[in-house]
Amino acid sequence: MMRPILFVVTLLTCTSALAAQCRVDVKNEVHINSEHVEIHRADGQIATMTANNQLSIDGKSVPLDSEQASAMERFRQSMSDSVPRVKQVINDGLVMADSVIDDISTSLGKPGAFDNLKQGVRSYAQEWESRYYKNGELVLPASSYEQMQQEWMAEFDKAKVFFSREFMTSAFDTIAKSMKQEGGFNLTQLNDVMAKLKTSMAEHLKAHQKQMDKQRDELCDSLDNIVEQEKSLHKKIPQLKDYQVFTI
Repeated sequence: MMRPILFVVTLLTCTSALAAQCRVDVKNEVHINSEHVEIHRADGQIATMTANNQLSIDGKSVPLDSEQASAMERFRQSMSDSVPRVKQVINDGLVMADSVIDDISTSLGKPGAFDNLKQGVRSYAQEWESRYYKNGELVLPASSYEQMQQEWMAEFDKAKVFFSREFMTSAFDTIAKSMKQEGGFNLTQLNDVMAKLKTSMAEHLKAHQKQMDKQRDELCDSLDNIVEQEKSLHKKIPQLKDYQVFTI
């Protein structure tokens, strides 16, 4: 019965899971929105790239020629484009999780049986999103690839425990109530229902795996492109080398 739980948890933590599979380090914290990209160093100094091609480093404006401005704009736009992409991944995860939970309810003949679980999923997603979206910005803290993997695994284990408890409680209560209405508790029937749910979830996992793999590959390809853009940017604007975002 753990397979559906693992599936739902993976969907809900898919953004961090995908990020943890792209082998990059975030060297300096970065704040991203449609208007600017800010790179925050540990010593408090900040480099800001604005949508109108203005660059400031530690509060001082840096003049740019047309080639430098174009390179900075490409990098800033690629970073800004990642904000709606990450939000879309989260929303897609919620839609798929809702679909899985609804199918479980339908297979039991009890639509709405897991509405509490669906609300828990949404609350969890909102809490997760609030860690990375602050004041309208996507904030990526400085972190190594190894740290991101460790953090995701810890998050995965925490979510797995929570959703396992919520799911099993709802499933047992629903099945037991149905059996009582039909004449009594039947352990054999309970096992049969649980086995059918496991088979159903395995089919869901297989059906959605391609989409999750596609999201992972697209995210990593996009990140690889941004890394290359940043390398080119540093060649054209050497002052930004001390404000590097990504390392491989």
